[in-house]
Amino acid sequence: MSPADVLTELNKQGILPADQQVKIAAIEREKPFSVHWELRSMLYIGILLLSSGLGLLVYDNFDQIGHGALLVAIASACFGSFFFAWRYRPDWTLRETKSRSTFGDYALILACLLFLTLEGYAQYAYNVFGERYGLVTLLPALLFLPIAYRFDHRGILGMALTALISWVGVTVRPLELYFKTNFFDRTTVFSAIGLSLVLIAVALGLQRKQIKAHFTYTYLTMAGNLLMVALLGGLFNFDELRIGFTVGLAAACVVLDRFARQEQSFLFLLMSVVYGYIGATYLFFHYLHLDDEAYYWYFILTGIALVYYLMSQLPKRSAK
Repeated sequence: MSPADVLTELNKQGILPADQQVKIAAIEREKPFSVHWELRSMLYIGILLLSSGLGLLVYDNFDQIGHGALLVAIASACFGSFFFAWRYRPDWTLRETKSRSTFGDYALILACLLFLTLEGYAQYAYNVFGERYGLVTLLPALLFLPIAYRFDHRGILGMALTALISWVGVTVRPLELYFKTNFFDRTTVFSAIGLSLVLIAVALGLQRKQIKAHFTYTYLTMAGNLLMVALLGGLFNFDELRIGFTVGLAAACVVLDRFARQEQSFLFLLMSVVYGYIGATYLFFHYLHLDDEAYYWYFILTGIALVYYLMSQLPKRSAK
């Protein structure tokens, strides 16, 4: 219902006098319209476009400008962005805080993106890491993680966790990362499961100690997705361990569902239902060889049940 409809209904019920209804309606019509999120989105898009443009500039002109000049230019821009972010850094506290400048957070994101460009270009031009591919992703993880905590920035935390997850895959099988999916490799699957469980334990431990407790949601979102994808990868690819991965996937879905109910988070409920449905559908098709009509009805009936279950939970929880 719109604000005008609500005011009209309150007036009909005798709760709101007519003169107050008119005054409140006038305030609703004349109050300023917030463009906060629109401006933030435009700034984030601008930073991404700028970093992408710099990458294209490096790719198209490195032979004309020279490796050294490009590295110095990127490093200077990275240092300048980080200096601006550091100048307006928030006060250190274990609780949530904000930057003292409107553009401090965006300068920090730009600095981190420029660092990734600098690192990648240095590896391409001078092979500074040699064949130690794991260092390419481990270094950003080690750098971005303390930066995320010092600047209280969940976006940088997400970048650090992404780099850490990539490092596990690169370290286990460096070359296969570029030629085929890692989830055909058993070591990578178990490494992903182990890392996700470690991240979940760290997140819950830090939350219990009230150390940047608002970071818990970012940790659990990324670690939960990694865990579920790894369990599905094991379920799909390793016949001899399929029962174990099935039990693990079912247990993870139950835990996610309970956590979603506890935290009133629709995202974790959606993760539980979608990943569980994918696993159940795979097992259904793998072990039951039915005709095409049966498969047709399976998708119709299970799809209806899935949507009904999710819709039934919406009034009870708000999306986080």
